[in-house]
Amino acid sequence: MIKDVKTYIHTVGNRLSKAFSIEEFGLEEQLDFWELSAEHVSRKETPSFTDIVSWMDMLYRAPVHFVYQLEDEKLVLSRRHVITENLLNTQAGRRTASGSQSVQEKELLQNFEHQLQNLEKKMSMDEVFREHGITAHSIGQCEHIPLFDNDGDLWGIYCAGPYIKSPEQITPKLSIVGRLLSRWLISLDEEEDKPQKDYESRIEEVTANLGSGKLNTEALMQLNLKYLLNSVKADSGCVFEFMGGGHKVLASSGFSEDELAEFTQVENVLVQEATDKVKVTEAGRKWFEARGENPDVLYFKGEHHSGFILLFNSADTPRFKVSDILDDIRNSFASILDYRYQNEKFSEKLTHVYYTMLRAIERSRSKTIHHTPRMIAFVERFGLLFGLEDEEMARIKRTAKLHDIGYVGASSIESGKSIGGELTHPLIGANMVEQLAVHPDITEGIKTHHEWVNGNGTPGGLKAEEIPWSGKIIGVFEYVVDFVETHKDDDSKSGDEWIEALSKGIMERADVEFDMVLIPTVIQLIQALGWEGCVNLGVD
Repeated sequence: MIKDVKTYIHTVGNRLSKAFSIEEFGLEEQLDFWELSAEHVSRKETPSFTDIVSWMDMLYRAPVHFVYQLEDEKLVLSRRHVITENLLNTQAGRRTASGSQSVQEKELLQNFEHQLQNLEKKMSMDEVFREHGITAHSIGQCEHIPLFDNDGDLWGIYCAGPYIKSPEQITPKLSIVGRLLSRWLISLDEEEDKPQKDYESRIEEVTANLGSGKLNTEALMQLNLKYLLNSVKADSGCVFEFMGGGHKVLASSGFSEDELAEFTQVENVLVQEATDKVKVTEAGRKWFEARGENPDVLYFKGEHHSGFILLFNSADTPRFKVSDILDDIRNSFASILDYRYQNEKFSEKLTHVYYTMLRAIERSRSKTIHHTPRMIAFVERFGLLFGLEDEEMARIKRTAKLHDIGYVGASSIESGKSIGGELTHPLIGANMVEQLAVHPDITEGIKTHHEWVNGNGTPGGLKAEEIPWSGKIIGVFEYVVDFVETHKDDDSKSGDEWIEALSKGIMERADVEFDMVLIPTVIQLIQALGWEGCVNLGVD
């Protein structure tokens, strides 16, 4: 992959030594640096990423340290550590006498945090190595050190920045620094991989035991219906559920899609529910007569739902006798509906608990105190403008409500990666609801809301139409809400100027991060709301 590793490392060293230098990195600082490295080497356990950053920060005094790991010819962001003190000391000027943050410092931190949200999750090898040691990122130019495994193959890169200075005295020894970084980071990755998998396994075991979420009620009804049709030698049949003054087809056999559509196109319902029984309506009688049909009607009623079965052209002599068990068969349909209802209610309660747990996490930070309510409010307004159907609207609002619940799971992984939230919370969140009675659009939206349409997102690197509509919508409003949360208290621009800046940011990401189809409606929405409306939307 790298034709001349020695040439590359030599180039890195030259660039680092010529570009920047720390004036006060003298002999004492060098001794402290190497003494700390020796201390880490002598320990049996691998230093944590925080310890590694503290060691490297003796060189760089950088606002952010991050690691890209090579996966499938792409460099994928795997770790990140922010040191706010370095940002304030290098860019915000002298600290206040009390040590508290000034308004300007808070604004600086918020702006930098917003830039970090746009830090590239994936980069191609060519883009990185064309720069020979300095990489351009959304936060500015950063220096990087290549990391190699025991076979000499590139494993990843360690980055620090932006716009930091590197001590000349250390440049000749960068290969030693790189070897230590490689050893520690690879070991750390191997050690953390097991608890991460163990946690996901525990989540899967718990949710799998819920079981009912995976019960395919439609398939069970289809099985029971076919048994019934076969036993009475009927040509065809349907199972209906009473709902909202009408009825809905749940299972069928012997009908084409066009024929099934006719059942829902009848002006009045075919069958009405009376007290513990059903009767064919006048509209139903005429509809059946027009088609030369006189079906058998079997009623069933459960604790929460009821319905009926239509059997067409049953034979006078059944294939085998089912009259003695007909009540059991009818009751089985009712039991399936009751089971589905109970599971839906259970799933609603459990996911709401997940939501309240997430809100507790969000309220711990002033920036995210209204994050998920804002998301719900934004996607609801978007859905109205975009013309989502009622069922689609309900799904996208629930996706917004649950999109970040993976943080609830991620927070319980004590040794999780520092950037675990960004890289694993979509997968963990989807895993938490996968076994529940949650629509697939919601589960997939949770899993894919950090995917980019150009394939550079996470966790799956999906492209364009591979990303479900729910994930695309949540993804673009994650950006909108983060922008609002970052700049809501910033008076350096007028409201119109902030809306213009937000609109520009969205357009710059069209067909890169976001689906262009969504962009006109998103911009129409934020412009209609205005800056004050965006800031106040969803504030509970």
